[in-house]
Amino acid sequence: MPKRYDAIIIGAGHNGLVNAAYLARAGKQVLVLERRPLVGGATVTEESFPGFKYSVFSYVI
Repeated sequence: MPKRYDAIIIGAGHNGLVNAAYLARAGKQVLVLERRPLVGGATVTEESFPGFKYSVFSYVI
């Protein structure tokens, strides 16, 4: 039988993780989905070319 969730959060960035934590604290069954292999959303550092690392959205704001 498939597992049932009260909420499914799309995206494991800051807001998705905070929402998941609040819902879990309230006793809800939560699933967080992220397309990338690491969580953090705009706060992560990418390496688009070997040796070239940059913060995804640090320069946009």
